[in-house]
Amino acid sequence: MSDTVYKPSGIKVQVLSIHDEGEYLMVRSNTSGKVFFAHKDQIESEEVKNTTTNETPLRNRRTKRKVAVVRPQVPTDNRINLNNLTPEGLTQCLPGVGIKTAKEIVDLRQSLPGERFTKLEQLKAIKRVDWDQVFESGDVYVE
Repeated sequence: MSDTVYKPSGIKVQVLSIHDEGEYLMVRSNTSGKVFFAHKDQIESEEVKNTTTNETPLRNRRTKRKVAVVRPQVPTDNRINLNNLTPEGLTQCLPGVGIKTAKEIVDLRQSLPGERFTKLEQLKAIKRVDWDQVFESGDVYVE
C-alpha cells in the first residue's frame, strides 16, 4: 500500500490494522512514525476502500482482535514538506511561486499556532498560487 495518503494533511501513511468492520484504520506516518486512527474516508487508496469486500481479518476495538499483518516497506518519499522550507526552498520547489509569494507562505505559517501548517487547505489563503493544481500533483504535504 505505498500510495496510501492521509487526505487532511497530505502525508503518506502505512495501514497497520483495520478496525470496526473497515470503518477505522490504524495508520503510521511514513515521515514521522506517528501512529493514529483515521476514518476510511480520510484515506486515499483503492485497496483501503475495498477492504470490506475482501477476506481480510478485521479488528474490533472492543473485543479480542485478529491482527491484519502488513509488511513494512522502505519509504521513498520525494515529496515536499511545506513546514520545513525557507522562502528560497519554496521558490525552487513550487511551480510559479516567486520570492514574494514564498515569503507570504512563510509569514502565514509563522502566524499559525505552533508555527506549522496542519492542513493543506490553510494554504488557500495565498491567492496567487493555483493550490488545487499543486495538491493534485501530490508533491506537497504538511505534517
